[in-house]
Amino acid sequence: MTSRQQLAFYNSFSQHGSGNAQVVINPQDVILLVHIAYFDVYENEADWFMQEFKLITQLGFYSITPDVLDKLSKQSVENAIRFIEMSGAINPQNVIYLYLKNLSELFRRRFKYYRILKSQPFPEVDQIGPRCLLEYGNCNDDLLFSWMRWRKLIYDIDNRSAQETGYLFEPIIASCLGGEPKSHHNSPIKRLANNDEPTNEGRQIDCLVDDTQTVYELKLRVTIAASGQGRFAEELSFPKEAQHAGFKPILIVFDPTPSTLLCKLKEMYINHGGECAVGEAAWALLSEKAGAEMGKYILKYIKPAISKMEDASTQLPSGISLNVTQNQLIIRNEAGDTYTIPRSAVDTPSTFEY
Repeated sequence: MTSRQQLAFYNSFSQHGSGNAQVVINPQDVILLVHIAYFDVYENEADWFMQEFKLITQLGFYSITPDVLDKLSKQSVENAIRFIEMSGAINPQNVIYLYLKNLSELFRRRFKYYRILKSQPFPEVDQIGPRCLLEYGNCNDDLLFSWMRWRKLIYDIDNRSAQETGYLFEPIIASCLGGEPKSHHNSPIKRLANNDEPTNEGRQIDCLVDDTQTVYELKLRVTIAASGQGRFAEELSFPKEAQHAGFKPILIVFDPTPSTLLCKLKEMYINHGGECAVGEAAWALLSEKAGAEMGKYILKYIKPAISKMEDASTQLPSGISLNVTQNQLIIRNEAGDTYTIPRSAVDTPSTFEY
């Protein structure tokens, strides 16, 4: 019989949130994640691996589609707990516990966002109506209103994406490094006044590692846009404030594109006892600091997606078409590749291409 303590431990892998925002994955999903985590950490199959889960593990995490998950045999919570115990993840001191924790977090966020893609409704007329004044008469009415509803749907979905990523990207990297993000409310790093005395206002921290008294600033890129947003002076002040509070600041920039602002920022970190790593060196540093197993997690699950996106960031996007029916949304590019998302009964504002 499953104890309350065992169930609470299992829930730390299988769910997050509460109420309408709660996300719960199935026991068979947890068992699959246990198989993947164990194979990643130990680079070997255990004798307790189940054949169907072993075969799916070999596909690779990002190749496991919802259709594949739907075909998994139903499992009980008790059985999932048994697999967690056999893997060694029942002990928080074992590295597989942290590995499985981060893998399940990534899985759940992707699961939740897939649910958003399936269910986000097209906007009602009252949500977009007055906006037609800006474009009315430029084209056929039906085309205009379809265009307005499509772009509002895309905006809503992208906004949800930004929200979910905020709960995922920096917290997972911080966890892999053995640290955690800190909001400005509970940050030990304070803004400095003109006389270099600390104020009561804290600085948000992407990752703080208590054991090494180190703080990480994670950036996709540093470009001229930062100064245009009036935020660059604040970026420059962070390493000094971190050093003043007794922490070593480390700057991580994933995009290696050089810029004068990046040079200035790197100089500030070095001058205040910190480190900087850019591009491939950033991934190498994170991997080293995270340790063998969690470094492997960063390189296997975080780096590929970010690096691919950076490779495409300087190119014009290819033309795509969006089409919706009563039961699916179809995204297609000029090469004929498709991305199909199941939808429950939705209205059909027509095809949209751009």
